[in-house]
Amino acid sequence: MNCEDFRTIVGAEPNTTNPEVLAHLERCPECARYREEMQAMDRLIYRALAVEAPTGSNADELLTRKSGTPSRVWRMAASVLVAVLVGAMSLWLLTPRDSFAREAIAHIRHEQASLVRTSDTVDPARLDQIMTSAQVRLKPGAARVSYAQYCNFRGQRIPHLVVQTEQGPVTVLVVTHAPTQEREQIEEDGFQGVIVPAPRGVIVVLGQNVPVDPVVWTVLDALEY
Repeated sequence: MNCEDFRTIVGAEPNTTNPEVLAHLERCPECARYREEMQAMDRLIYRALAVEAPTGSNADELLTRKSGTPSRVWRMAASVLVAVLVGAMSLWLLTPRDSFAREAIAHIRHEQASLVRTSDTVDPARLDQIMTSAQVRLKPGAARVSYAQYCNFRGQRIPHLVVQTEQGPVTVLVVTHAPTQEREQIEEDGFQGVIVPAPRGVIVVLGQNVPVDPVVWTVLDALEY
């Protein structure tokens, strides 16, 4: 099970005991946090829906004068409360403590030795093997790839590439099982780059004082899904 499948299932049923979901939890801390957040939102919604209308003739009389149907007013109030809670939780989930960008940078720092200028390139057969493991392909000769590895990132194995440019090396992470998102600019911890949507998932392109846009367009044009 990949992260996207996990979040689809947990988003619908935060307390699921699906064995594949529980197995994925053991190896993916980010998805474990997502499940905790979804369970917290589920509890908040349940408490909101459990709100009971006050009893007593005075309360009923006041509400009846205003609307004619006391229960309808309290149903509307509960609905508004649920909407507010869902909106607040959505904002919380969209700003996680460990951002996608920060995780990508931390991953790249673990393979810092790959970020060197070199005229060497990866053997085409090896590059093709790594790309096809993620069910993608890079058109032959499209980019000067000096480094290519399988890497574990966010609970899945992804191609981790380094592309050589005239200005220096640029890292590319091809994350096929990531939620779709809009283009996100990154400038953090000495790295500059972008997360861009792809036909499946996203690609993360990062450099250090190196323009990355030419690599973004080259890779997007050369990737075959």
